[in-house]
Order: sequence, then C-alpha cells, then structure tokens
Amino acid sequence: MKLPKLAKRRNFRDLGGIESSDGRKIKHFMLIRGTTLRKLSPVVIELLKKVYNLNTIVDLRTKKEAEEKPSIIPNGVSYFHFPILNEALVGISHEKRVHSLLSLSMMPEMKELYVSMVRGSALDNTVEVLKFILQLPLESFSVIFHCTVGKDRTGVIAALLLAFLGVSRKDIIEDYLMTNLITKRKAKLIYFGVLISKHNHKIAKKIEGYYIAKQEYIEYALKDLERQFGSLDNFFNERLQFSEKEKEEIKSKFLE
Repeated sequence: MKLPKLAKRRNFRDLGGIESSDGRKIKHFMLIRGTTLRKLSPVVIELLKKVYNLNTIVDLRTKKEAEEKPSIIPNGVSYFHFPILNEALVGISHEKRVHSLLSLSMMPEMKELYVSMVRGSALDNTVEVLKFILQLPLESFSVIFHCTVGKDRTGVIAALLLAFLGVSRKDIIEDYLMTNLITKRKAKLIYFGVLISKHNHKIAKKIEGYYIAKQEYIEYALKDLERQFGSLDNFFNERLQFSEKEKEEIKSKFLE
C-alpha cells in the first residue's frame, strides 16, 4: 500500500494491491480514495485519465460543500453525488470555518461522527454508495470516491469496501491510517493555530482530531455495525442483499 505520485500533498491513493483473505489482491486502477477534486492542474487531470483510467467520480460531500467548492470534472468522466451526512452536522465535514470558542466547543466528538455514519438515514446513504460502487460495470472504472479531507466519510466507505472484498481488519486499519502521511502536518499547524488564538488546549486538541486518523475512529464505525448486525458479514448480507453468485461475481471483478 504505497502512496502514488498522485497523492503528493493531496489525500489520494489507489486501493489496488491490498490482499484479500483468500490470497487474491485488489486490482489496481479500480478503487481510488481521495479528497475534494478542486484546483486540479492539467498535469493531475491527465494523470487521472491516462494513468489511473478515471471514468467515475463519487462525491460524498454535502450539497452545500459541493456547491461551495465544486469538483473539477474531466471531460468524459461521469460524476455522481451521494451525500453521506446532512448539513445539520456542523463541523463534521469541514464545510465552514467556525471562529467562536462556543462554536468550537459544540462541535461533535469523533466517536459521534463515525457512529453517525452507520446509523439511521446516514447508514442508508452509506449502503447506497457501497451498492453503487460495487455494481458499477468494468467500463466505469476506475472510480474515485471522495469527501472534503478524504479521511472520515471516505475512510468509512473505503473500510467497508475492503471488508466486503475480504480484507483483514489489520489491513483495513493500515490503509485508514495512511491518511496521516498527508494530513498530520496540517493537523499540527491547525492545533497550534487554535491554541494560540483561543488559548484553550482542550479545544485545540479536539479540532486537531478532525484532521488526523486514529485507529479508534474507524473502529467506532465498524464495531457499531457489528453490534447492530452481529458481524460485518451479516451487515453486508442484510443490507446489500447480494446473492452468493452476485457476491462472487463482484469479488472476481475487483480481485485478481
């Protein structure tokens, strides 16, 4: 799981090469997780199309985020908008700046964020995204699925796609934590910025947590699903409702 040249300072990476429990590996240039597709240079666009064979973009951001910071859609690439969270979850999606100490203190904890993505209407949205990506025809790949930072909503979708394809929890977490190679420096700068401006260590650490990946964050979502359904396999069976034949056909499409 090496970071490609595409990543550099942006949180993009190909999930190709990650091994499944049956010894097969995810094919390269199929599933690419990333951050917002804004301000892309012609060089990056060319790389996405020619090297990564980009054909589909799945935007997980809220309607407001997508409108305020629209993605660049390369010619010939299909764009689909599947919001995971609603606008009411202030701060979760980094969709606006908050300045007052009260606003910062009222931002939800990371556990609340991750659990919220696997409950209620947000879980319905998550299931819709999973089914959409897994059922795309071969000619629609590669697909980039992204949110704003490429850590939380993107991280949950990536983790569940990997789990469905038979990747171990250890490797799922390893992929999730790779986000820190891109975001940790920014998180630290934000921490010091809030600390200096607000003189509040607790708030500064809380805001820093929005920009870094911790194992416990993704575990909040996965373990909550396991509590709800008994296991991730039960979740996939109950909510995705693929037949055994369909599951094997999907896995054969992604694995080699």
